[in-house]
Amino acid sequence: MTFSIATPVFNGMPIIRRCVGSVRGQRHVTVEHIIQDGGSSDGTGEWLGTQPDLNTRSEPDKGMYDAINRAWARANGSILSWLNADEQYLPGTLATIAGFLTEHPEVDAVFGNMIAVAPDGRPLAARREVPLRGLYLRNRFLYAFSCTLFFRRSLFDRGLLVFDTRYRYAGDYDLMLRLVNAGVKVLHIPSYLALFGVDGTNLSGTVELAEEAEVIRARHGAFKSRTARMAVALLRCVERLANGCYRNDDLTYDFALDEKPTYRRFAKESAGFRFPYTTPHA
Repeated sequence: MTFSIATPVFNGMPIIRRCVGSVRGQRHVTVEHIIQDGGSSDGTGEWLGTQPDLNTRSEPDKGMYDAINRAWARANGSILSWLNADEQYLPGTLATIAGFLTEHPEVDAVFGNMIAVAPDGRPLAARREVPLRGLYLRNRFLYAFSCTLFFRRSLFDRGLLVFDTRYRYAGDYDLMLRLVNAGVKVLHIPSYLALFGVDGTNLSGTVELAEEAEVIRARHGAFKSRTARMAVALLRCVERLANGCYRNDDLTYDFALDEKPTYRRFAKESAGFRFPYTTPHA
């Protein structure tokens, strides 16, 4: 089982080095890290050229989702994923995914829980989730964070795992809705798999994403009634409550500081589930 991990980047220094380090730190798996650079001017392309173990290409693209499509098009692995430059896999994540997918050949894709962190690695929140349900997706938002998503290559070979590049902000939302509508079996692994970077520039907190997501909801058959949507929101909250997603959790994790990787260990007692999309002060 070989992993092909796509990372889109544009002017990503120095955070791209940490992302690369988190992938290099994975053990007991075969990994192909594909970096698609959109033509950076901050030294990213030059640094990537000094890393012979990376599959890199630098060329203009139409945005993040186009870059991921390009990276996956030259992937060789049996498991595909994407990891943004400001995100990291936790040590042992890929081995966990490999073991799970080996034990569950009927599963097409998986996702897990994530830890939101500040740019220096400080913990901000522990985000646990419930299984992916079409009803929730169509009427709410994508609650499977992309840094925890992994797909079998068969989805790509069938033409299902491709982003619609008309979308600039919520293309992953559209992709997951299309997969669920196609009957793709997506399971949730109740483990922390990745670190989600929060630095104040995340697309997740923008007005543009909210507007684009509403267009996607309408195209995928969301309820028009505000009351019906509120009922779905309440249902998801009840399921999250029943599964302990709102309980605080004690965290201990390793944060990659560079491409080697060198790690720094962080710990936080009773971390909550809420986090801002702007970085709080230390």
